[in-house]
Amino acid sequence: MTTYTPRRTAPASPALTDDERPEGATGRDDSAPATSGDGRPSRAPGETTSIAPEDVAVAVDHASMTYRVRSTTEHTRTQGRISRQVKKITGAGFTEVPALQDMSFVVRRGESVGVIGTNGSGKSTLMKLLTGKVRPTTGEVYATSTPVMLGVNAALVKPLSGRENIKLGCLAMGLTPGEAAEKYDMIVEISGLEDSLDLPLKSYSSGMASRLQFAIATAVDPDILLIDEALNTGDAQFRARTKKRLDEVRAQAGCVFLVSHSLSTIEQMCTRALWIEEGRLLADGDPAWVVEQYEEYTTHQSAGHPRSAQVVLERTKLQQAPVNLEFIPGTRPKR
Repeated sequence: MTTYTPRRTAPASPALTDDERPEGATGRDDSAPATSGDGRPSRAPGETTSIAPEDVAVAVDHASMTYRVRSTTEHTRTQGRISRQVKKITGAGFTEVPALQDMSFVVRRGESVGVIGTNGSGKSTLMKLLTGKVRPTTGEVYATSTPVMLGVNAALVKPLSGRENIKLGCLAMGLTPGEAAEKYDMIVEISGLEDSLDLPLKSYSSGMASRLQFAIATAVDPDILLIDEALNTGDAQFRARTKKRLDEVRAQAGCVFLVSHSLSTIEQMCTRALWIEEGRLLADGDPAWVVEQYEEYTTHQSAGHPRSAQVVLERTKLQQAPVNLEFIPGTRPKR
């Protein structure tokens, strides 16, 4: 196996001693279970799969995220009458909100990973960890290159035309003027906005803006691309163009994360799916099987059958083998 020295996505932190550092990622990957003919995991619990270091794109090792937020009711837990009164009046006090709990998985190069879950399940928090916007409370997140989050909103200017925003967006993504000119036709083709490029961006619908946003963001051929709810708009032709573009990104040895509530989009565009619920990774594997479990859970929830929904959660969780990352000597990720 060749040397695997991925770049950590989170900002640099004080160096750890050899005893504190993880021993690296081989990796042993239990995150993508083998499936039987009906799509259900068939691998025995605890069985592991070795991955060549050069095939690893992203490694999440026992990562969790807990937010500490201000609470106006936390004063009720404070010992001492005076302290409670002071905190009640000032509104002081903090409480901890767990967003993600002990999550581990490995993503290979060339994979397209769909992420599903109900609102507030932790999907957006996971995306923030992958991009390095926030550091995990515990655990580590590693990537072989800087993940690109779909979105150049800060560069797009509403008074300018779509044509001018394409040029500006490409420059904001790090392309040179010459490279931006070379990518222009591809961006226009993917967006399907040929007839609206001379109109100001403020006249675009939200769907049109999202299509232009996707086309610009994928112009840089990112090695690791993260997409959050960007493909739920557009007609069948646009979805076909986006799928073609995502396939091209994956063919260049990159990987794609797609967060979406559109289960059909996940099944059509992804080779693997993660189901996150209540901050826990409940299922990881074949998209059709994961979507099936998720739909059964949400159906019980919508029908007001919480006990049946809980049974689905526990049953699905039992199908997932634990994940342990072990790094080959000499391939320890560098901070």
